[in-house]
Amino acid sequence: MKNYLSYLIFTFIFLIHSHLIFGQCIDELNIYSFVINDKTYEIVKENRNWEDAAACAVERGGMLAEINDESEQNAIFSELNANANISVNNTVAPDGGGGSYVWLGGNDLSIEGNWVWDGNNDGTGEQFWSGDFNGSPVGGLYNNWGDEPDDFGGQDALGLSLNGWPLGSAGEWNDVDHTNTLYFIIEYPTVVSSEDLDIAGKVSVSPNPITDYLIIETDGINLSHLIIFNSSGQLLEQHCLENDFNSQLIDTSHLGQGMYWVSLFLNDSESITKKIIK
Repeated sequence: MKNYLSYLIFTFIFLIHSHLIFGQCIDELNIYSFVINDKTYEIVKENRNWEDAAACAVERGGMLAEINDESEQNAIFSELNANANISVNNTVAPDGGGGSYVWLGGNDLSIEGNWVWDGNNDGTGEQFWSGDFNGSPVGGLYNNWGDEPDDFGGQDALGLSLNGWPLGSAGEWNDVDHTNTLYFIIEYPTVVSSEDLDIAGKVSVSPNPITDYLIIETDGINLSHLIIFNSSGQLLEQHCLENDFNSQLIDTSHLGQGMYWVSLFLNDSESITKKIIK
């Protein structure tokens, strides 16, 4: 009875917000896509604050980009400068020395000085930096700060500089106020086709974090099956989905706490992948 009531509550919440979930958050003409090491990235040339950018990334089936090593940093920065056709005057953070930036998935919104990769803004993520500019990396994880972070006036979101600022150079990272409206980078865990991205806004996976059940909602499309794999990429289970359904319930009560990826397939070639937390 308790589980059934939980399902009804989740469904009710979804119905209230469904008009927001299925909306298109980006004009496709304002996206530049590229692939690095079997992952797809989108540079979105529309201005959003950090939280809205993260929400849009999730709606499209990805998350704000997480940079894990120097080669990924250099490849992304090269695309930003050489191919994305960005006008730097259109994505400026006044509190970031007046420089131009794009949002990445890092923030210290929850605890000052605890910088985490939380590109879907669910309040969880791996910490990669501790402290201010005198701080240190956590667990040897990669960082590319300028003479930052300094929390000047309360700066809690991570921007990648396009043209430098008084304390840093182009390509380096700076903490800037999360209310700035900047361009942003979405990262997907696998190579994603244009067809995959087209269906991303028509599928909802909720709640997130999950509890005993995962609710799959669709808007005018039929999914064939889904797979769930853990953060290490290990396949855990596969579920066939019913045709012509608008809502389907997946039992997740047996999953332990942690991060998972759910891949939903329209057919053998079209799919989207969403991050979930339990």
